Amino acid sequence: MPDQPETKPSLDVAGREASLPPFQFKRQGRSLKLLTALGLWAVALILCSQVLQVTTWIVLILALPLLPGLWDLWRNPLSGLTIGTDQISWFTGARVTTLPLADIALLRLDRRWDFSFRATLILHDGAKLRLPQSALPPAQTFEMALNARGIASERHHFTVV
Repeated sequence: MPDQPETKPSLDVAGREASLPPFQFKRQGRSLKLLTALGLWAVALILCSQVLQVTTWIVLILALPLLPGLWDLWRNPLSGLTIGTDQISWFTGARVTTLPLADIALLRLDRRWDFSFRATLILHDGAKLRLPQSALPPAQTFEMALNARGIASERHHFTVV
């Protein structure tokens, strides 16, 4: 299952977007990126222990970051996001959240120091909902899908807090 969003806007005679089809994005926890990262980390640990002769307890401590990745590789949790005509919903594993589009005032995209984006939905009442990272589609595609539905967005690059 690819990590690609599925959306194709239809145009009416005047060239405007007619009724927008649902925007859908799904992602699996098991991926080639995860497998590659786990493999490289394991090879680095083996090199540390064999070539550099790092003590066993230090190698074991450095192996701890492998555990969440191995857990995701084994469980293969699904996550995704759907934007319909009147609501947005996202899921990670068994957790599902749905929100009417009419409640959303703004999409805020913050560029993080690892070059990923953090997406926050700011509601009309001032509340903020942060979307889980695993359910986020590519930032530009997500921003365009919400802008097409009349929701404004703003980007903030490399904020400290």
